[in-house]
Amino acid sequence: MSLNSIILKNFFKNLKNYTLYMFALVFSVALYFSFVLMSQDDSVADELLSSDLMSTGFIVGSVFLIVIIVTFVMFANSIFLRRRNRELALFQLIGMTRDKVLRLLVVENAVIYFGSLMIGIAFGFLVYRMLLMMLLRMMQIDLAVGMTFSIEAVVQTALLFLFIFALLMAQNYIFLKKTTLINMLKLEQSSEATYRGMGKGTVIFGVLGLSMIMSGYWLSANMMNFGNLLIFLMFGILFLTIAGTYITFKFSVAFILNMIRKSKNGHVNVNDVLSLTSIMFKMKSNAFLLTLISVVSATSMGLMSLSYIAYYSVEQTIEASVPNDYTFYEESDMEFYSDLLNENAIDHETVHIPTISYNGEGDAITIDPEAPGGFDTALSLSIVSDEHVDNFEAKDDEIMITGVAYFIDSYIDFNLNQTITLSSNDYKREVELKSIGEQAVLPSFVTYGSPQAIVSEEVYNELEKNHNDDEETNQPREGFGIDIAGEDSQGIYQFMSEYDYPPFESKIGQYNMQMQGSGLTMFIIGFVGLAFLLTSGCILYFKQIGESEDEKGSYNILRKLGFTENEIIKGLTIKMAVTFGVPLLIGVLHTYFAVNAGWFLFGNEIWVPMLTVVGAYIILYSVFALISLLYYKKVVKQSI
Repeated sequence: MSLNSIILKNFFKNLKNYTLYMFALVFSVALYFSFVLMSQDDSVADELLSSDLMSTGFIVGSVFLIVIIVTFVMFANSIFLRRRNRELALFQLIGMTRDKVLRLLVVENAVIYFGSLMIGIAFGFLVYRMLLMMLLRMMQIDLAVGMTFSIEAVVQTALLFLFIFALLMAQNYIFLKKTTLINMLKLEQSSEATYRGMGKGTVIFGVLGLSMIMSGYWLSANMMNFGNLLIFLMFGILFLTIAGTYITFKFSVAFILNMIRKSKNGHVNVNDVLSLTSIMFKMKSNAFLLTLISVVSATSMGLMSLSYIAYYSVEQTIEASVPNDYTFYEESDMEFYSDLLNENAIDHETVHIPTISYNGEGDAITIDPEAPGGFDTALSLSIVSDEHVDNFEAKDDEIMITGVAYFIDSYIDFNLNQTITLSSNDYKREVELKSIGEQAVLPSFVTYGSPQAIVSEEVYNELEKNHNDDEETNQPREGFGIDIAGEDSQGIYQFMSEYDYPPFESKIGQYNMQMQGSGLTMFIIGFVGLAFLLTSGCILYFKQIGESEDEKGSYNILRKLGFTENEIIKGLTIKMAVTFGVPLLIGVLHTYFAVNAGWFLFGNEIWVPMLTVVGAYIILYSVFALISLLYYKKVVKQSI
């Protein structure tokens, strides 16, 4: 039989094992190619308020995509080499040189790889328009999308995957050169961790791993109590959670499962044999891979959750920082645009709000002493009279605080019906706190992010009379704005934007910019997260294929002992739930504590965005567990 015949026969023999691998390759090529096509679409870039926003985002995203794809291909190839070690050894035993074996692998991989490359580019071109429409919808840009094909994108994709193919061939060459014939025949056995019972070391490290993770969680939940050590604390949390995760997979899982097995007092059933016992052997040898999957899954879900929180909270963020449809730095600027609107018969109302700054302290304001920003016990407040704002009416000796940014709640507590002492140098005035709100009444460039406080006209006049102006701060003391009658529109905004001077800020402009920025960020992170989810799920699936083939003899024995197919499948279902569920559970817990530590810096809602992301991730991840179980079911049927 010629070498070409062996290559052809061997290729079709192993084709069934490469099905999901080829699908993952095609999907990876399609993702990267469509990603490159979108980054080169000038029609979209022209619609963005920031010309560098899209290019920077896609460059960062493409780097992460490349890292994920390269890691996946190298991992998958390593798994396949180990699965085929006996086959490769037999080729050498029948007289084939290592060069011919390498040639066989090169031809096989070339057919699979470059076939997947061509199919992936074609598929990427087809889905490119759909993905671009999804991106535009997320950024709320109304633009007709056409089909754009780029030779440059094809060349860029082909060069990348040609480079990855070269890495694969180098990996194959090193494997064949360094692995002896005897080691190839024994590689399958030596790759599995040998279970040596529950020694004291396993118990100690098992408890240590769980303790490290819980310590990391506790520190992340109390980060704001360590304000001066925040940077060092973050590195400490990373070390505790990552190292703790590795030790958990290496020792803690076996420790817990062994305790469950011992609790049965020797009365184990087929489910225990196929799930608990098997996992105790396998988790230890795959500790590094499972740690990598858990940590990167947590990173993906965490970043997607934070980006969705920012996207979900855009409207509330605008309302809390931009009080009017248009805000201006000077009164003359406001009058200029007011005259312009009058000339074009656009009904509007001008807004002029004077303000003074006072420090507030007392029983109504509790500030965390470790809070960032240099706060001691007083909070800077921008005082406004209720005569100058709508929907607020303060009685004498009452104060209503509004424009409270969502992140302030993490280190400042407000207590209603308690006293606030307003102070300016030696003058002090006590008022009672009646309400707290998020709606801004002054623009952020006037308040510098501080909350606004509404008091009665009488109290405001008294405060203004006794206020000590600090000339050195050069802080604006007035807010100027325009509110369009009815509702503002993109048409009016575009009309006003035609004038470069004087400058202004607008709700629509801020909304467009934040939606574009957060929408693009969420899309790219979701894109990269999907690529990782696909590749990590495939790697776990490939691992299960290998384990199912190794355990085929065990299924044969169990069937001969009288166990039914359903009983065996039930045990394997538990095994799949633990194998896929434990890394996912740890990843979800890491995600929750990471997001919970800093979500308030991105928006004002955590549960809806985070549960949406985590729920979608769990559903997609479960698909790979189901596919693995179906493969096990097929192996069990073939065991007799």
